[in-house]
Amino acid sequence: MATKGRTKKFPEIKKKNEGKFTAWAKRNGFKDACSAANKVMSNKDDYSKGVVAMANYAKNFGCSRG
Repeated sequence: MATKGRTKKFPEIKKKNEGKFTAWAKRNGFKDACSAANKVMSNKDDYSKGVVAMANYAKNFGCSRG
């Protein structure tokens, strides 16, 4: 039987991709990855597909903790 809802295991980031979005955010003048993720997700058409994917991951798994 398939599990419904959210997965219980945190999705893994490949070693080679760790820190890429945070580095991108700093290079582009953002204070942190969460502020960058908010901006990117509110203006998806202004950013590349890869940046939008990283921002979505950050919003879902990093920035949602409060």
